[in-house]
Amino acid sequence: MSEVLKIKLKKISKLNLISILQLDVKPEQRNLVASNVKSIAEAHFNKDAWFRAIYSDNDPIGFVMISDSSLKYKSNPNHQPSYFLWRFMIDARYQGKGYGKEAIKLVINHVKSRPKAEELLLSHSKSDGNAGDFYKKFGFEYTGKVIDDELVMSLKL
Repeated sequence: MSEVLKIKLKKISKLNLISILQLDVKPEQRNLVASNVKSIAEAHFNKDAWFRAIYSDNDPIGFVMISDSSLKYKSNPNHQPSYFLWRFMIDARYQGKGYGKEAIKLVINHVKSRPKAEELLLSHSKSDGNAGDFYKKFGFEYTGKVIDDELVMSLKL
């Protein structure tokens, strides 16, 4: 793709909420990632949730949510934060065009900017069509651990 993709992460507000809730993955991927409705609801009840809409220019194309324990324990200077890519989705209309690749780079750079960031973890389904190969391209490696029947991967920062 010769075109330079202009991807950015934006806060979700009442102005863009509906458009983010309407984003969806391909039907065969719906068992692999929670809906944005569920994710945003969970985020509002977790002090460690950091979540953003993924935009290409002015178009919402995806959603990302990280568990960032430094948000929850910011008053404890001895806390060693953990960072976990909790949710990541690109709308079906934008998949396979390089948007996910550029968005995950922004996510990784965001985590690198966080306090004491040494590692970014994630987990994915064991089902066919999972994103394991996608994440390997960025240096994520399998840890051998399983959480809630999902395979855990780690990226050393």
